[in-house]
Amino acid sequence: MDIKAYFSEKLSAILFLEIKKNSKINDFVILDDIYFPVRTNEIIQKVKKKEDFDNIPVNLFIEGMIYVLGADEFFKYTKEYKEIIKAIPNSIGFIKGVIFKEIQNENYEEAYIILKGLLTIEENSENYDKIFLLVDKLRVTNIMFKDEEVKLIEKAKKITDYSKPYLYEALVFNSEMEHEMALIALSNYAINGGEQTSDVIDLKNTLETITSFQKGKELVATSPKAALQILIPLMEQLGDSPDIYYHSAVAYRLLQNYEKAIYYLNEAAAIDKNLIEVIIEFGINYALLENYKRAIQYFRNAFEVTKSIEVCTNLVMCYINIKNLDAARIHLDMAKKIDPKDEIVIELEKLLTEAK
Repeated sequence: MDIKAYFSEKLSAILFLEIKKNSKINDFVILDDIYFPVRTNEIIQKVKKKEDFDNIPVNLFIEGMIYVLGADEFFKYTKEYKEIIKAIPNSIGFIKGVIFKEIQNENYEEAYIILKGLLTIEENSENYDKIFLLVDKLRVTNIMFKDEEVKLIEKAKKITDYSKPYLYEALVFNSEMEHEMALIALSNYAINGGEQTSDVIDLKNTLETITSFQKGKELVATSPKAALQILIPLMEQLGDSPDIYYHSAVAYRLLQNYEKAIYYLNEAAAIDKNLIEVIIEFGINYALLENYKRAIQYFRNAFEVTKSIEVCTNLVMCYINIKNLDAARIHLDMAKKIDPKDEIVIELEKLLTEAK
């Protein structure tokens, strides 16, 4: 279900009562026939108490109107509902009391809809502070609220010198693994006067660590030395993750320091011995050290899991180097079944033929 369908379902629980032209709500005169909304649960309570519908308190209509404004900003009577709410004394205070009660009862979705409706009447930083707390809590447990939060963030950015939307933007980006964008949002939060609480500082430090790690990983293939200058210092923060040791090992292999690469692979394996990429990397390094029998052990273990043509062709090369041509032929036939047109497979076929 998307958020629009969700709100439509919420509106289906609203009861609409016809109010005739020239009726009065306090001193406000209804100029045309109109339908007033009442939340069904409130009506049920009145029925249980055997109360007359004609004596429905104005506050129940206010609550219904603000609920509809929150659930559907394009509802037919949006303009009229806003005028009525603004015309009735103390209506804003009453609405805030309803929101408080819903939050107390942990009816967070209901509180969110009512607070969203209040924002159409009273748009200020105080109400945005409250709705951001609610929508962020809801997003964590229900992803359909992400779009709601993003829309609120963009609206709130229009308030001068208001920092909170940038903080929540950072939280959304972080949840989407867009860490660089989250850092930019946190920077905008600070620029707009955002308070540097311990939570904000911790988030910033975490994001800086993650983005540095990402940059280090990206540099491994093209600039392994520069990658290590980033990765090695990060081991203090990320030392409980095998990834940093694995990528450091790849960088050392590319620098032809195979012993150092194996050292970091051992560090990664000590954390998680079943990582296939680590097992394959062990095989590659031992093969480069010409310890082909040890390399074969790792490649065989990896091939049992991956059935990868790359691993299979590495096995073929290792068997050729130890002169075990029968095993080489067996594994080359396996590789040909996987992809007979693979360039490495074709080259190995020539090499094995020549070796005979």
